[in-house]
Amino acid sequence: MRIIFTCTMVVALAVGANAQSFEAGIAFAGGIYSGDLSPKVLPRYFNFIEPMGGLVMRYRNNGVLGVRAGLTYGSLSGDDAESAYPDRKLSFETTMLEGSVVGEWHVIPDNIVGEPVLNPYFFLGIAVFHFSPETRYNSGVIALHPVGTEGQGLNGYEKPYSLTQLAIPFGAGLRLKAGLRSYVSLEICARKTFTDYLDDVTGEYLDYLRILAEKGDLAAELSRPTADPNNPTAQPNIYRRGGDRFDGYGTISLSYTYKLSR
Repeated sequence: MRIIFTCTMVVALAVGANAQSFEAGIAFAGGIYSGDLSPKVLPRYFNFIEPMGGLVMRYRNNGVLGVRAGLTYGSLSGDDAESAYPDRKLSFETTMLEGSVVGEWHVIPDNIVGEPVLNPYFFLGIAVFHFSPETRYNSGVIALHPVGTEGQGLNGYEKPYSLTQLAIPFGAGLRLKAGLRSYVSLEICARKTFTDYLDDVTGEYLDYLRILAEKGDLAAELSRPTADPNNPTAQPNIYRRGGDRFDGYGTISLSYTYKLSR
């Protein structure tokens, strides 16, 4: 969280230079996960939209450039039951806390013909997010990270993954001047991440018999729900749960900001 604090201070210092261009507000969004447990048919992604919301701070000059800081909290989820591989029987859900700083480029400058009513914009930046994947188990919810469903921590397997990661947010939006000092923005934002563990599922080659023996029944069951622990050799013991690509997530958001000084 030090990165979030530092970026927020940078924005605050910039604001002090010209408070007339400083805005603050709130955002409401729908979050969509993309990864090993997401559907392969685009319309099915809408089955997994989860609520998100947060705070927004923006600094703009009178031209086309701006800087925005945001703090977002919400949820993401994925489930094989409604995705591409229902027989795999994997699922996850996670809360998400994200801090971000992005640079904005507004297509129409304010200092030529005055501030436009509608202004498209594009943005690119950096974010830090914290997540903690869970799954439903025996009418409850269990955290997946401590279980080690892919043998994390065992000799020859990956180390336990970090629950705090970096991402690159990028996207586009449309900004509406809704009043003398108020603005409404509709925005689509994707995040490029550098982890394949957002859903606790990767493309690692796993040995079911070893996970069962060294991690225990719970890890083996959550790793491969279709296996029978009473007959562990009924299926090949070497298997993969997912693919090699990093996971990602995105949001469709509506924000309201208010210029704090004239």
